[in-house]
Amino acid sequence: MAEEITAQAPSNYDKAVALEQYLSTHFGYTLQLPRTLPRDPLANFLFERKTGHCEYFASSMAVMLRSLRIPSRMVTGFHGGEFNDLTGQYVVRASDAHSWVEAYFPGSGWISFDPTPAGSLPTRNGWSRLRLYADAAASFWREWIINYDVSHQRTLGKNAATNTRRLFEETRLWIHNQHQAMLRAARRAHRQLTKFPEQWVGGLIGIVGLLIVLLNLRRMVAGLRNRGLRAHPERAPRESAALWYDRMVGRMARLGWRKSPSQTPLDFVAAIQEAALQKKVARFTRAYESARFGQSADDAQSLPELFKDISAADGAKSEETPDRAAAS
Repeated sequence: MAEEITAQAPSNYDKAVALEQYLSTHFGYTLQLPRTLPRDPLANFLFERKTGHCEYFASSMAVMLRSLRIPSRMVTGFHGGEFNDLTGQYVVRASDAHSWVEAYFPGSGWISFDPTPAGSLPTRNGWSRLRLYADAAASFWREWIINYDVSHQRTLGKNAATNTRRLFEETRLWIHNQHQAMLRAARRAHRQLTKFPEQWVGGLIGIVGLLIVLLNLRRMVAGLRNRGLRAHPERAPRESAALWYDRMVGRMARLGWRKSPSQTPLDFVAAIQEAALQKKVARFTRAYESARFGQSADDAQSLPELFKDISAADGAKSEETPDRAAAS
């Protein structure tokens, strides 16, 4: 198929352009995919379904370029975004995630191609504007509350030099008054609470307990779900594989082998200098990748046992404390 599309192209670059134009004009974009994964997803996309999302288009072009002996690679990142005129910043959301292709040409280096058809622009309405206000509020909170430091103090001082003393004095007085009012309210509440019957105290304790449960409900539900996935990995191979891999990395850190964010799973295996431990982690990593990226329920089900095998090294190494992070 790649040879037929590029038959009239005189150079490798022209072949890449021909493939890019063919995929973007002869195939459709959709996020509605069948629940059952076909045995060969790319062949199914190219010759039968002919619709898919950006990863199908980028994967297909990369494989077709390689079949023509043109070096290529698939790139994932973010594309687009929305300008927020309230903050002067671009808002990039998870829905802006995208995949495209880079092909290598001697003398020119890596050149980007995007075979995915252009989608229709989203309709702007009142809800879109409201979302921009929410993003602006979140940006202000991060900038001036969470990340507040000396540089922000200098900025505020320059912008309000003439009114700084009066502003801070009024603020300090307001805070003092509010603090005194809170103290008086607390004293009144304490006096009234000491006079409450026991059933009122029990009711208050119940209300407080209910509030604590409600505030932590999401975390509790997520914890129960993760525990269920770890107990039955075959039900959701991708999610359970990610959970077991994070747990394995944490256990390896206890043994002194810390995985840096820049290391791939295979890089991390290669960095382990103990042969027996490296072999166990390599088996775990192969099963993890098969479950995480191949949806293999059998490999996902083997992860708990492989993790136990690695954990057995924890007891053998409990006497050792050297930090092997530099070695890895």
